[in-house]
Amino acid sequence: MKQIHLGVFEVNAVNHLTQGIWAHPEQNRIHYNSIDYWTNIAQILERGKFDFMFFADTYGSPKQRVELAFREASGIPGNDPMLLIPALAAATKHLAFTMTTSTTYEAPYANARRFSTLDHITKGRIGWNVVTTSNKSAADLFGKDEFVPHDERYDIADEYLDLSYKLWEGCWEDDALLIDRENRVFTDPAKVHKITHEGKYFRLTGYHGSSPSPQRTPVLFQAGSSERGRAFAARHAEGVFLKAPTVEVLRDQIADIRRRAREYGRDPSFVKVFTGLSVVTGRTREEAQRKYEQYLSYQSAEATLSSYAGVTGIDLTALDPDSVFENVHTEMGQTHTDRFTKYSKTKKTVREVMDDFLQKGFRGLTVVGTPEEVADKIQYWVEATDVDGFNLEPYVLPGSYLDFVDLVVPELQKRGIHKKDYEEGTFRERLFGKGYARLPEHHPGAALRETVRSSY
Repeated sequence: MKQIHLGVFEVNAVNHLTQGIWAHPEQNRIHYNSIDYWTNIAQILERGKFDFMFFADTYGSPKQRVELAFREASGIPGNDPMLLIPALAAATKHLAFTMTTSTTYEAPYANARRFSTLDHITKGRIGWNVVTTSNKSAADLFGKDEFVPHDERYDIADEYLDLSYKLWEGCWEDDALLIDRENRVFTDPAKVHKITHEGKYFRLTGYHGSSPSPQRTPVLFQAGSSERGRAFAARHAEGVFLKAPTVEVLRDQIADIRRRAREYGRDPSFVKVFTGLSVVTGRTREEAQRKYEQYLSYQSAEATLSSYAGVTGIDLTALDPDSVFENVHTEMGQTHTDRFTKYSKTKKTVREVMDDFLQKGFRGLTVVGTPEEVADKIQYWVEATDVDGFNLEPYVLPGSYLDFVDLVVPELQKRGIHKKDYEEGTFRERLFGKGYARLPEHHPGAALRETVRSSY
């Protein structure tokens, strides 16, 4: 039985996966503006030997049901999570941090410099969740006239990554930084190489502003179950976030990602797959069930269905509830339409889709029970799907994390499924082993090291 990796799925905002639960008396997420709130969360997770905090993020603002969005804090207000990371890194020693930024709306050079800076100041505890931004309102916020179609967003992302690799991997040689006071040579100019990139979507001429950080390239993550999304993940991602409606679908998606990675010439064992995991636990099953029912009682059905429309562009409430939910196409979040169509064992009516989404929302696998029952499920899912780890999806904070760390983690450790202590090293080494602080040779980003240098 392999040891799992554990992360948490977070946002720097009020509401998260269960819309309306901000009103629960034990929900301290309302204090998201406080750095003390976040450092406490990070320290709880480090006590539980979690590998990382993953902060999801997106650009956008409400376009429909604006009054509802503000009233229920559905997506707004929220802050930039990247600015939390230096403080959280200072409050912890081992916990890593994965941050979402968009290849559609961020400039490659600025993004690369920020991640290099974070990798330096955290001593190699940084990952990047690469997203292409499916929210149409983001185009309005950035003054864009046209919304980029789904597959073209991944074409942009491919070029964006290639340019980023040139900056991170190819610009500075490992021994370029001398800091020789006696001879007054801080950097050996011969070992820093100019980047010239003339692509379809991006142009750049110059040098990466940051010297090589512990990992150079942050650990790369990607989420998305579409055909184009999985191809992108197989080429670039070291960690893949997948959500599937059934264990069988998850197993097949994991096998597919690894098969595709092999076709790109990569070692598939260097692609770690994570899925979402929502846990409600207590010392008895009855206690856990009471908590779960109480959490759902605070859900806003109106805000939940509105959030589905915001992510997919499909307003379920505007459709005939008795019609079959099929032949659905969207240029936005296809993961959350596919789960009800091509990954569903049976055809579902719109009413069934709404009922299912009100029950699970954007959550992944869900288990309600005692610590032993939760551990049993985790062990089963690992054995049945070959998943490498889980992103814990909380209901209330810090309660959901405290319950998991205090009750479930000791049971996982007893079974040998979860580590009892951290090993020294970078985030990438924690995932792939000592000595793998940087991209392995079979990763396409590694090839651009010599491509850049051999051209001068």
